[in-house]
Amino acid sequence: MNEAPNTVTGSGRADLPLGRVLFANMLLLGVAILWGSHIPVLDVLLGTLDVWTVALFRYLILIPVAMCWLTLSTAQPFKPAPPKDSEANARVPARFPLGRIALLGIPGVLGFALCYSAGIYFAGPISAAIIATCSPVVATLVNWAISGARPGRAMWLAMAFAVTGGLIAVFSREPGGPGQDHRVPILGEALLVCGMICWSSYSVFAQRWLGGYSQLQITGFTMTAAGIGMILLYPLLSLAGLAHMPEALPPIGIVVGLVYVALLPTLFGTFLWHSGIGIVGVPVAALYMNLLPIFAVLISMLIGTIPTTGQIIGGLVVLAGVAQAQFHRLKTQPS
Repeated sequence: MNEAPNTVTGSGRADLPLGRVLFANMLLLGVAILWGSHIPVLDVLLGTLDVWTVALFRYLILIPVAMCWLTLSTAQPFKPAPPKDSEANARVPARFPLGRIALLGIPGVLGFALCYSAGIYFAGPISAAIIATCSPVVATLVNWAISGARPGRAMWLAMAFAVTGGLIAVFSREPGGPGQDHRVPILGEALLVCGMICWSSYSVFAQRWLGGYSQLQITGFTMTAAGIGMILLYPLLSLAGLAHMPEALPPIGIVVGLVYVALLPTLFGTFLWHSGIGIVGVPVAALYMNLLPIFAVLISMLIGTIPTTGQIIGGLVVLAGVAQAQFHRLKTQPS
């Protein structure tokens, strides 16, 4: 009897062993936890430092750690692994893809970091967590634009729910209290969506353009490119009066927050993300971002940011829309 092994089909990809899919699920759960904690911590940092300075310090901390990690764990850090088959060989760049890495790192990673950070600053951590629930919708649309995989009816319905829930959450926000007058409805949420578009595009193209390189290499190369871009951009921003280097060492809590954001959500979280999408693909992996608001809201509540009733309702509307899309995907997925 020619019986097929126990496999799971992953979003248009080849059949995958169940063990690999479960491993990817664990990786992506870790991503949701790390990125969920990233939102409230970043909101605290932006109360002391501007968006550009937070980004600069993030990459100044991240780059040496990423390069040390890559050098110590990879025998030939700048060379792809030997291909295992002819199909993999066709995807390996003939030479070191510096131009592609720059495109992935600067518009992709750095664009995401700046848009997302500014979005949290203007929207606040609760609204940012709610909008993050739309990640599967954004990832599906970006994947459609890049690969031509048209969304189904369930995903279009999810988009309608996401827009409705997002608008409820935006206009249910309480007026900003002391030190909160920088919150700007719509602007913050729009920047968050722009950030998600940057990230989804980066995620898809990184796997396509850097075939043959390990997920750690992809993470290290693109994060370093983003950091170099930020270092080159920062003096111009300072001259324009947009970026302001602190005159003294920030409080220890801010320093710890910077180290945490740089090394765990940004560096390690991105490595886990690439490892997960390398197995199951971007649209499937983005579904795990539905868990992100849970961790983000819980941590935000611990530090004193309480969601309004309207924000809770808006978040539930968004989750309902994406959940029905997931249920439809599972129901129609071949066994």
